[in-house]
Amino acid sequence: MNLNEKICVIGHSGVLGHAIVSELTSIGYSNIVCCSRSEVDCTNQAVVDSFFEVHKPSYVFFLAAISAGIEYKRKYPVEVLLQNMQMEMNVISSAHNHGVKRLLNVSSALLYPSTAAVPIDEKDATFTNLNEIDTPYSLAKAAGMQLCNYYRKEYNDDFFTVIPCNFFGEYAAFNGDKAGVVPSLIRRILEAKEQKIGEVVVWGTGRACREFLNSKDVASACVFLMNHEFEYPLINIGRGEEFSIREIAETIKEIIGYKGKLIFDADKPEGRLHMQLNTEKIFSLGWKPSMNLRESVENAYRWFIDNREFVR
Repeated sequence: MNLNEKICVIGHSGVLGHAIVSELTSIGYSNIVCCSRSEVDCTNQAVVDSFFEVHKPSYVFFLAAISAGIEYKRKYPVEVLLQNMQMEMNVISSAHNHGVKRLLNVSSALLYPSTAAVPIDEKDATFTNLNEIDTPYSLAKAAGMQLCNYYRKEYNDDFFTVIPCNFFGEYAAFNGDKAGVVPSLIRRILEAKEQKIGEVVVWGTGRACREFLNSKDVASACVFLMNHEFEYPLINIGRGEEFSIREIAETIKEIIGYKGKLIFDADKPEGRLHMQLNTEKIFSLGWKPSMNLRESVENAYRWFIDNREFVR
């Protein structure tokens, strides 16, 4: 991407969107068009097409999604499936119709089959998870990935999909049913310390394992990939190492300085036991994360401390 070419970040107000805009700006890109849900309703085809007609971006980072925690997905499966698919169909087709040079589509590791061998390779992206809480979201993300593949094959469009591991960081949701595991634990453990509560309950046994990256590292990977030539239609973004939820919770507890107990509630859902991604492709291209797990958590914790009023 040349520094003066127009770059569109769709979904810039989310945790990854903020990080990508920050990464682009730090490199020297200034011709950046941002698009959030409050500004452009991506579920409306006419609105999306008008946006592309007016701005004519050369490159698109497509991050917008209706994503949330387990309880939200359980309560609102129709909204999660329908709105995600509408956004994908509208944005990807408009990018094709208006001659976008390259589009990066962010998908989810949840589209990988629960039976896939760990670490999960890109070739295993065959959606089969039809009876799970995450199905509405992962089915929609699988459709978006496949649509990008079809545009590559039928029209030779340079549209590709990335699958990041779990990520968190600045501007993440720390409250409510849309909060991910790390931001939620940061807030709850800090509040327990401040209110002198003797224990914090963590959903699940604590044995489930996940890869975690700070959103800054995921953003650097996305910008890196947009600036490198490769033929992969799908590429994983990860750390190459996973940690148990117990390890994550203990790390957060240590960083915050909480002296109470962590209680793991095995009656609560915890999802798959392992979801580590195979990162050989992106590592072979020359990208590696800049922060280890502790540094990633410390960054998110410092941001939360400095922005508690904003988060509320």
